[in-house]
Amino acid sequence: MDTLIFGGLLATLIAMYRDAPRFVVLGAWWLMLLAVILVMAHHITSGLALTLSY
Repeated sequence: MDTLIFGGLLATLIAMYRDAPRFVVLGAWWLMLLAVILVMAHHITSGLALTLSY
């Protein structure tokens, strides 16, 4: 899962350097931010077994 996030961030960086339209870069960035939040929520609530909840 972490590899997919790294790949998405790399694709966002490449889109910035290739002068992609602004909405493409922002859309990719927000999608990756959402993915990071979801992975962190998964790691915090289940992976570490700290019994944390939202």
